[in-house]
Amino acid sequence: MPARRLLFVNATRVTAYHWLPSGPREEASFSANEPGLAAFRDYLRARAASLFYLLADLAEESFQVDELPHVQGNDRRELIKRKLAQYYYGTPLSLALSLGRSKKGRRDEKFLFAGLLGVSQIEPWSQAMRETEARLAGIHSMPFVIAALVGKLPAAAERLLVISASSAGLRQSFFENGQLRFSRLTPMATDRSDLIATACASEAGKIYQYLAGQRLISRDKPLQVLVLAHASQRTDLTRTLPDTPERQVRFADIGELARQQGLAEPPADARGDRFYLHLLMRQTPRQQFAPAEDRRFYRLWQARHALTIASAIVFGACLLLAGGQMLRLTDLSDSSAQVRLDVETGQRRYDELMRGLPPIDVSYDDLRQLTDRYRVLVRRSVGPEPLLRHLSHALDRAPGIDLTRIDWRLDDGGAREPRTGGAQGQVAAKGGSHATLDIQARLPAAMAPDHRGQLEAVNAFTDLLSTSEVQVRVISRPFEQESGKAIRSSDVTGEIEPPKFNLRITRAL
Repeated sequence: MPARRLLFVNATRVTAYHWLPSGPREEASFSANEPGLAAFRDYLRARAASLFYLLADLAEESFQVDELPHVQGNDRRELIKRKLAQYYYGTPLSLALSLGRSKKGRRDEKFLFAGLLGVSQIEPWSQAMRETEARLAGIHSMPFVIAALVGKLPAAAERLLVISASSAGLRQSFFENGQLRFSRLTPMATDRSDLIATACASEAGKIYQYLAGQRLISRDKPLQVLVLAHASQRTDLTRTLPDTPERQVRFADIGELARQQGLAEPPADARGDRFYLHLLMRQTPRQQFAPAEDRRFYRLWQARHALTIASAIVFGACLLLAGGQMLRLTDLSDSSAQVRLDVETGQRRYDELMRGLPPIDVSYDDLRQLTDRYRVLVRRSVGPEPLLRHLSHALDRAPGIDLTRIDWRLDDGGAREPRTGGAQGQVAAKGGSHATLDIQARLPAAMAPDHRGQLEAVNAFTDLLSTSEVQVRVISRPFEQESGKAIRSSDVTGEIEPPKFNLRITRAL
């Protein structure tokens, strides 16, 4: 992160500070003349990598409250731009702060328009910063820094006048519902406590008369006044600025406020330049007066900084990905080494086993072919016993079926047609050796007239025989099912014959 430097501008000079978390450290001071500007340019060139924040505390400033129709987008921007040109023609140092929408009528949006009219007091320093390409983050005004402080104070009144002192003079800032309405700076050439107290009393009276004349406060209620002062001034202020029917005065120790904001060295007197600069960095207001051309090099730095961060994130992601790939490669290398070790161990064991075998005149390839042929012969040597045992189990569960003939054979290759549904659905499946059992069977003669019963009995028997290893095909049924055939249940002599059917049972070897 680049160093951040603060420039405190008043009517006569610029004081430069180096900001640290413990508070600003004064580095140099430049008078508003040609030698001072030359020294200021040299100061900027020597610290070209720093970010600069300019805080102006000038008497020539203006605040206007106005209402505009509530619009959005480009219309809103153009409306604000036109209104700023009307109020602050000739100065580029202006801004508009939204104060919220009105609760009555059209609900127009209320704005605080602020402008720094003392352009001639800031322009020489701004020109020097443009010439040296300094990274100006923004031009801020003292009233908005005090506004940030008021937001941190406990239970501020609805209408509050804050009196504060700096090297530029005595400032009176009026707040309504915690929002800045206007501010005024009275130059002072002394730092005597009694004279500052007298000036506070005098300015509080003038501000009361002005606010009452503008109907910003009611005359039947006292104005709440908060004085930011050093503890050593408390006695003089209490004597010179007592409570009256027009005002109620409270005092806030600027040293205690500075400690609360993290300033390591609280101000030694009421002129709290360092405190307000520290507050500017701790709670930088969103509103600033610098035009876009003055902040050009700061914007370039922001873009470069964002690209650097994005590049660092991408680089870090690449490093993480590369690290993950390296870990994965290491794991794969370890696995590959372990596989190679296992292969070498297995090869050594195989070689030892082979050396332990008696020598033979047959090559290993021939021996492998011989063992394969032996396995085929062993598989083909299986007799009809497995199929006959399977058939007997099915007959035990279908006692009404009698066998009249059984033929068993072995088939090489060929085809079988497994069932796919019902008694007829078959799908051809080729390849391998099979044991085939062709059987002829008959049903009881009493079922001769019952053709539906015959069909159900054959299907039930087929289901009993069919398994995942055994395929059954119906060769012939007890009666002809074609539409052109006559259904007969007896021969020409008139005798009733038992219904007959043929099945083919196939089992892969």
